Amino acid sequence: MKICIENKDRHGLVYDISKILLKYNINILSMEVIKNTTYLETEALSYKIEQRILAELNALNGIINIKPIMLMPHDEKYQQMDIIFNTINEGIVIANNKSEIIYINKAAISILKVDDKSIIGETISKVLPFCKLLSKTLATGKKYLHHEVYSEEYNNHYMVSSQPILDENGNLFGGVAVIRDMKTVRQIYQKITGQPSTSFNDIIHQSQIMEELILSAQHYASSNSTILIRGETGSGKELFARAIHNASSRRNNIFLAINCTAIPDTLLESELFGYEEGTFTGANKGGKLGLFELACDGTLFLDEIGDISSTLQAKLLRVLQEHTVRRIGGNREIPINVRIISATNRNLEEMVQNGMFRQDLYYRLNVIPLCLPPLRERREDIALLANYLFNSTVSDINPSVKTLSPEAIKKLESYDYPGNVRELSNIIERAINMARKPVITPDDIVFSTQNQSVNTNNYDNKIIDFNLNAAVKNTEKRIIREALKEFNSSRKLGAALGISHTSIIRKMKEYNLHFKE
Repeated sequence: MKICIENKDRHGLVYDISKILLKYNINILSMEVIKNTTYLETEALSYKIEQRILAELNALNGIINIKPIMLMPHDEKYQQMDIIFNTINEGIVIANNKSEIIYINKAAISILKVDDKSIIGETISKVLPFCKLLSKTLATGKKYLHHEVYSEEYNNHYMVSSQPILDENGNLFGGVAVIRDMKTVRQIYQKITGQPSTSFNDIIHQSQIMEELILSAQHYASSNSTILIRGETGSGKELFARAIHNASSRRNNIFLAINCTAIPDTLLESELFGYEEGTFTGANKGGKLGLFELACDGTLFLDEIGDISSTLQAKLLRVLQEHTVRRIGGNREIPINVRIISATNRNLEEMVQNGMFRQDLYYRLNVIPLCLPPLRERREDIALLANYLFNSTVSDINPSVKTLSPEAIKKLESYDYPGNVRELSNIIERAINMARKPVITPDDIVFSTQNQSVNTNNYDNKIIDFNLNAAVKNTEKRIIREALKEFNSSRKLGAALGISHTSIIRKMKEYNLHFKE
């Protein structure tokens, strides 16, 4: 029997109700008293006994109404909580102050791969030994946010936050853990970073050479093998990598890109492999996921792969061979499922011959080669690209400019573009800024080589381009070019010029300079 008794507030009412039930030797399973309302649950009763009890309860002083109910208030609240907790994707585990699990939602059962019937009432240490964060909260009363937890039993990683549950007096009477599997964490990262959804349709072209290249890349997208994209600076290597990812079966998972030249070796290693908690001063609590782990089930794009150190080359080779990673400061192998697409504008074959790049790593990376042509080898695409870049830029810079003249297009098609599409974009943006009429003319088209019209034998001669930044860059390029005649390594060159070897590598790429053969 479950009933709701509406009553006037008076002393002794609960005692009188209990007396009637005692008279019939009825066991009270639950009783809840809220202002002017008493909820009562007893063992199952025969219809005859139930009617007698209800008649005596109605006769009590202060009773207004008695009606049957389906659920006691605490059961109703639990049911509501259960419905709410089972509509969210995060796993929820609640334990009391004795470390006994009192609730687990469906998402947690799925994420942790446990049986809800066998886990309720058991201690955390017995059934969830890897969930030490919740035990830590129960021991300290503190909350812990976004810690990575590893389960050896299930060989899986989770992102866990735990928080204490306090009563109205601030006393600890339990704790709750919120659990996300790493796939969900990757999806959240992907959503937050707002990665562009690039397809092969976004590659602007009309040349036959590009059409054939795109058809090949679309075919390669269905594979899981590594791809090595070759091409000059600015030729669109990352654009192709993103298009391949979005045409593959991994399209719904994450795409991550990292420029191997832009980051110092020690930092690059921690970015790629991650690290365990306490590995070094300033390390994140709970450690850090590396990009190999974060890109699991997706694609990792390693740009400028030819510039990584020999130490990192060896570690990358091991990842490609074993399909596992070991974090810095860690001792366990973490399985990964990630497709590697790498890119370079360097001659890796020559680097292998000179002992600058591992041959075994070269073969691992170069399973599927994809060579992008420079813009000068597909001149029929220049007009199409120029108009596309103009239309996508002009409204933000100079809306009064309406179009490119045929003569301007002809001038654009006559140039060789050592910086490829990136340089063309730079030239178009410069022209839009310089134009004083609605139509861009040949005079508005200024190529980078025009800025180098300097007599190198007489530094006092007038610089044609009065842009100070361009003049500084021209002088810097000239100095580095001259120094390259004397030094054959980035470290020696950097030492001679008073800058780091990574800065030298970056500037050489920027100015399209190379060490002498």
